[in-house]
Amino acid sequence: MMKQNPKNFPLSPNADDFCQELNYWNDENVAFIKQDVYEGKNMWLIYGADGLRIAATDNRDFAFVVARQNDLEPKSVH
Repeated sequence: MMKQNPKNFPLSPNADDFCQELNYWNDENVAFIKQDVYEGKNMWLIYGADGLRIAATDNRDFAFVVARQNDLEPKSVH
């Protein structure tokens, strides 16, 4: 069973490691864009610097737009 974050997005099994990596940055003005599987589909996921998933979209460019619309500086992670 997958873990849930406060916004009720299921977290992938390696989410703990990923969240720890994001917390290393400690920059609340950054959004991290990462491709992952969400609801059985390949999606682009937007994470806050604290590791919480903010949103999911099937379009990479739109993920960057969403981050910027929320006054966040998008960064791509792999």
